[in-house]
This record gives sequence, structure tokens and C-alpha cells, in this order.
Amino acid sequence: HPVTWVREENYKFRLSGMQEQLVAYLSRPGSVLPDFRRREILAFVQGGLHDLSVSRAKETCEWGIPVPGDSAHVMYVWIDALTNYLTVTGFPWLPETSTPMDDINFPKRDPNGMWPATMQFVGKDILRFHAVYWPAFLMAAGLEPPQRIVAHGWWTKNKQKISKSLGNAFDPLE
Repeated sequence: HPVTWVREENYKFRLSGMQEQLVAYLSRPGSVLPDFRRREILAFVQGGLHDLSVSRAKETCEWGIPVPGDSAHVMYVWIDALTNYLTVTGFPWLPETSTPMDDINFPKRDPNGMWPATMQFVGKDILRFHAVYWPAFLMAAGLEPPQRIVAHGWWTKNKQKISKSLGNAFDPLE
């Protein structure tokens, strides 16, 4: 498909303002494994970060998640997907008698000890999302990033990457 250039207003995350924190996080040995992947991601961050578009105009992209308070925009689905790592722990961690809207100053530590994640496993093709964007979102919210991210190679079947879209995935019940 040919590339179509568009100019539109959208919401951005100020990723450029997170560079120093990300360099400190990624400079720690063991933060990303294997180490050559850590060095690769660290070099990307040290090369300079640009602010990250996190929404699209609904008129050009209908499949996103509605931006709260702005029906003209949708958020990228991967932002919502990343937050599932946190919400599965019960986030926001509030007393049983309150709701998320009662107090915006929610606790920054999981009282159940499930966050920060000790180890997160991701495919090598989505490492940037998990080792740059996700930690930046967490740090911007005052939360700790995962202690360790392990990037694995692709699982293969008949020398081909296993993929739902290729139709070669295994049935876990077989």
C-alpha cells in the first residue's frame, strides 16, 4: 500500500521529557535481557526522543478507543493494551470504600505486592513498546516500571514465525 501523508491534530505524550529517566532505567544491567537488546534500546533512547502521538482524529481512524472528554479523537488500542498489565493487579489501588474518582492521589505502590512486575516477557518485535513507551508512561504517572524485561525470539513452527494471522498457531487444548 502506498504511504499517504496526513496532517491532523492529535494528543501527544511528552516522551522527550522522559529521556533522562529512561536512560537511567535502561543503563541498569539486567533491566532488559538479553543485554544486546538492552544496549540496542538504550542507544535508541540516547539518540533523542520525540513526543509520541497517542491519538488520531476519529474521522480518519474509527477503530480506536474514545478519548475521554473528546469525542472527536480516539486513542491507539496499544495504549489500552499496555494498561492491562497494571489493571490486572487491581490498579488503582484504593481503599475498598473509595472509587477512582474520590482521590486522584492514589497509592503509588501495590499493597498486594504484584507491582512493579518482577519480570515481563515480550517478543523482540514489540520491545520498543515495552522497554521505552510503557516504562515512560509508568514513570510519568509516578509508578515503577517492570524490574526486568526479557525479549525472546520468535517461536516458530516449520521454520516460520507462529502467528494467528498466518493461521499456524497451536491450539492450547490439543
